[in-house]
Amino acid sequence: MAMGRDYQSQLEPLITAAEMFPALERLCLKTRDELLMSFRVLDPMTRLRSEEAAELGLNTWADLIAHMADQGVKIRLLIADFDPIFTADLHQDAWRCARQFGQRQAPGTEVLCAPHEGKSAPLWKRIFASKLHEKVEELKRYTAEQLTPLQYRALQGDVTMRPASIHQKFAISDGTDAVIGGIDVNERRYDDEDHEGKPEETWHDVSLKVRGLAVQDLRQHFSDCWERAIRAGAASFGEEATALTENEPTETRRRLDSGPRLLRTQSNAGTGRWRIGPTPLIMEHEQAHEAAFESAGRLVYIETQFFRHIPLAKSLARAAESSPRLELILVIPTEPERIIFGGDDGVDARHAQALQLRCLTILRKAFGDRLAVVSPAQPRPAPDGTPMPLHGAGIVYLHSKVTLVDDQIGIVGSANLNGRSMRWDTEASLQFYGEKHVRGLRDRLMATWLRGAEKRMDPTRAVEWMKLAKVESEKKPEDRKAYILPWPEERNRRFARPLPILPPEMF
Repeated sequence: MAMGRDYQSQLEPLITAAEMFPALERLCLKTRDELLMSFRVLDPMTRLRSEEAAELGLNTWADLIAHMADQGVKIRLLIADFDPIFTADLHQDAWRCARQFGQRQAPGTEVLCAPHEGKSAPLWKRIFASKLHEKVEELKRYTAEQLTPLQYRALQGDVTMRPASIHQKFAISDGTDAVIGGIDVNERRYDDEDHEGKPEETWHDVSLKVRGLAVQDLRQHFSDCWERAIRAGAASFGEEATALTENEPTETRRRLDSGPRLLRTQSNAGTGRWRIGPTPLIMEHEQAHEAAFESAGRLVYIETQFFRHIPLAKSLARAAESSPRLELILVIPTEPERIIFGGDDGVDARHAQALQLRCLTILRKAFGDRLAVVSPAQPRPAPDGTPMPLHGAGIVYLHSKVTLVDDQIGIVGSANLNGRSMRWDTEASLQFYGEKHVRGLRDRLMATWLRGAEKRMDPTRAVEWMKLAKVESEKKPEDRKAYILPWPEERNRRFARPLPILPPEMF
């Protein structure tokens, strides 16, 4: 593969799938030699949105990948697999997507459907025996055509619990350009900044288009994940999986580079009679967040699907105590998607919310009125039958993973602020620096939620956010302009139930 020689760092934020999907398509279409993609969900039936794809007569991601293979591009797709028993539908869908990509491709295309290598110790099969039995009985309701080989084995008693996953989402073109962030590729994720669809069709996410040395580090990370997947026996649906060639050395240039840097989370399979999950190996996300919080002096702005990692809550609390002027603005969804739209009220869902409430309690005690916790909602009445509306409005589902500290440090990628993303799952993000990129992204995101109010207030003050959110909550939904409302703490407290037997890294 011909590696690029332009090492100048470039960074461009992509807000929602309306920006990310076309950018990702263009990234793939400009590839000449090698295309690498690692996604939690990559559905071949997802419609294409770019003008460039339309001009070529391509309609779906299956068409696009087949077209690139026909052009002689070497393609490797790493699609995340899921526990075949506890997440049967996700597992079946992952195999469907991998199979459909594999069936369409020209020679030179490799497709792996890869589980995380971490497994629970056999002891936990006994502890969860009744739940396992229940899930295996549910598998019997599927048709033979729906079941995968791993599910057939589970029906025969061969059960392996896999509590972690490959959660990262990125694509690399020719080792020089990449798109990385929190969003996967399917129709459910497609939305724009107006969020005018039904609440269950909304999806706010953030990705980055990047060029520079960080892309070569990301390629090396993909290579490592690819080889680990092969060793772990990932299901192959294309040509026989082969190792990648090594990157050219870049350490000398990297020492002089002030551009974005790669952050990773990786874990090993782990050993020990009591292990329920993998053993943390690389915790760059946790370390980078703690270091960034320690340096914070004026403002931390966070968008995250979950805030459940107590070490990060304590790190922020220490920063609040050492910097009396420090403000924290936290934008989170009202509840997880599986609770709002899936109706999940199981013990694990309740424990997860209890963890988040504990983190928020730590933050409230440390920050006081220097903390804003808000949730996005549509400025219109919720349609009849909308699940879990907020002050009469349908929610906007927030899935982004963004941390911005002062005007100097930014982190965007796949990692939520929970134990899974910090220590167990495989994750990839970019950390970047400087007022141009950090403040530029923060101003853009604030404008997305405040809708003009940022011009009449100090948007760096948490108390101003809470005041606005409260005022908006007292209006009729159709009279609101801003997209933020107070996070519904009381209904979350009624729902939450701690279950201390389970490790927080599961959540």
